[in-house]
Amino acid sequence: MAERSDASVYRFALYSGANKLGLAADRGQPVALFASQALAEAHGRKLYGELAEVVELSVEQDLAP
Repeated sequence: MAERSDASVYRFALYSGANKLGLAADRGQPVALFASQALAEAHGRKLYGELAEVVELSVEQDLAP
C-alpha cells in the first residue's frame, strides 16, 4: 500500500462534467483524486452518470491549490 504522503499515487482525477451541461465555463478542479482508474470511473458513474470524466494526470501536471 502506498504511503499517504506520496501524492503521485493518486494519478486519476474525477471531474463532474458540469461543463458539458453548460453549468461551468471549463472543467475546473477535480472532484476527487484516485489511485485506481477503475475506482475513479465507478465512483464517477455513481455520482454523475455518463457526464463523469476521468483523466490520468501526468507527473509534470500540477493541480492548483
